[in-house]
Amino acid sequence: MNQELINLLKAALECSVFISPTDPGLSYDELLEVGKRAGYQAGEVGDAAVHCMTRTAGFNKIIPDHMTLSSWNFLFAEEPEYRNFDALDFIVSELNDRVKSDGMRNAQVDRSSAVQRALAIGIPRHDIEVAITYLTLADHLTEKNGVLRFAHNSGVHALPSQQRDSIGRGGPQRKPFRERAHPIVRDIIGRRTDGRAKFVEPLDAFAEELDKLGYGSFRLWWTQAVAELRRSDPHSSPLSVSVLAAALVEGALTFVVKHARNQNLAVFRSKDFDGNPRTWKIDDLVASAASGGESAILDAQTKNRAEILIRNRQRIHAGRMLSEFPTGVPDLRPEEARDAKVTAEQVIRCVLDWLLKYPPIS
Repeated sequence: MNQELINLLKAALECSVFISPTDPGLSYDELLEVGKRAGYQAGEVGDAAVHCMTRTAGFNKIIPDHMTLSSWNFLFAEEPEYRNFDALDFIVSELNDRVKSDGMRNAQVDRSSAVQRALAIGIPRHDIEVAITYLTLADHLTEKNGVLRFAHNSGVHALPSQQRDSIGRGGPQRKPFRERAHPIVRDIIGRRTDGRAKFVEPLDAFAEELDKLGYGSFRLWWTQAVAELRRSDPHSSPLSVSVLAAALVEGALTFVVKHARNQNLAVFRSKDFDGNPRTWKIDDLVASAASGGESAILDAQTKNRAEILIRNRQRIHAGRMLSEFPTGVPDLRPEEARDAKVTAEQVIRCVLDWLLKYPPIS
């Protein structure tokens, strides 16, 4: 098992707490996305994710595992540091005051009120929310119905900054996996609400668009084709790779024709697309996608790449091969198959960018 990948995924779950404290954790698909964004293959990411799966009552997503959360009991200084110790100290001080006033068993503070008091003294809302969630997951605090208590009735607690200073004499602990995961997780969590596609990978992101375009029933077809393309080896199966890549290009362009015409855009205005989609040709789809002026989907460079992909894909048509290569078809090289994958991603990224410019009307 790839321990480095497991450590990265665990660090990603930790980062979710620092980035989204009121909704911590990652979905399984988001966890897979982290690994793929870090350069790992889908299969190995899925295998490693099994070792990071922890769900806790009260949380809707996968959160850091029990071993990780246990380590949070020891408040070492860290580098990079994503916790605000003024915020951590504030929450503990609030409960310490209640212990002194009301006794250990009765000490409690209302979370929302504590947040407002923190804001009043200049602690950012995000930082105080991180502090509360962090201390709760670390089993320093409990929260029920918005009420915070110390998890253990042990009297007045030492402030987190005091703990950090007393046990951190060797300098901050380096957290390279967190540092690597943090920008990836920030982007993935940001995509939940900012209108961008959930997945940064264009082939995955386009599956999310099919429902908006009215073709949600084709999502299984799309995801199966994407999965087969990723499994296909350019060295042993260059023709399969080229055919699947071309099928995805043809599919993505086919699925946006109706949307473009409904919006009266210049792209796909050709009469070639008046009839049944079964009569549409990939050559015409690519050519039309590059027309239409400002509403065009493909630029000249991407159109050229798509046309090369089409020529390679036509090897599945014996008649066309006889016509174009009467003396025999040249061998399809692995590098051409690898380029086919890149071309499919590039074309579909152009389609996604176009959909941002001309979004479907929900």
